[in-house]
Amino acid sequence: MSARWIADRMHRIDASGIRKVFDLAASMQRPINLSIGQPHYDTPQPVKDALCKAVQEGRNAYSQTQGIAPLLKLLQADVDTRYGHPDRQVFVTSGTSGGLVLALFTLLNPGDEVIVFDPWFVMYRHLTTLAGGTVVPVSTYPDFRIRVDAVRRAITDRTRLIIFNSPANPTGIVATAEETQAIAELAAEHDIALISDEIYRSFVYDREFT
Repeated sequence: MSARWIADRMHRIDASGIRKVFDLAASMQRPINLSIGQPHYDTPQPVKDALCKAVQEGRNAYSQTQGIAPLLKLLQADVDTRYGHPDRQVFVTSGTSGGLVLALFTLLNPGDEVIVFDPWFVMYRHLTTLAGGTVVPVSTYPDFRIRVDAVRRAITDRTRLIIFNSPANPTGIVATAEETQAIAELAAEHDIALISDEIYRSFVYDREFT
């Protein structure tokens, strides 16, 4: 493959650190894998059976782009119960990163800035770069807590989006209700889009997730 064929944007991203760890772990004997969001046990048998049944019944072709109606109905009922917002309509994506790709390409113009909290999920920077945006990191060190004043200082005329992640990847920190409310109010004050990445919300065991 000729280097001339590769778009300039691809030179602004590099391999995921997670994948580099995978390569290192491949040479180890029975390592305990804490590097990615999947359980250490096999897929439950009822899930396997349901997948096999769908294939055997011919339900293994293209579906509606937004997801099949029965699934959308169940997901929408859950969202309505949790949030109670009439303008929150669901659709199904190819994982969290697939959803982020759609969101970032929908929201960002070239040169727009995206505020993320450091440390962040590795794909935030890469996907923002591919969408033509620029990541503006806001440090949460040393205790990994969000400081709203620091976010306010990071906002410029080019700020288009804040990506808020709780429980946070990779720290596991869960934002308090007060922190969440403050970020939402700040985004509304400046008319900035806010993405709430809550993929690990089901793994909060010691209190109700807010």
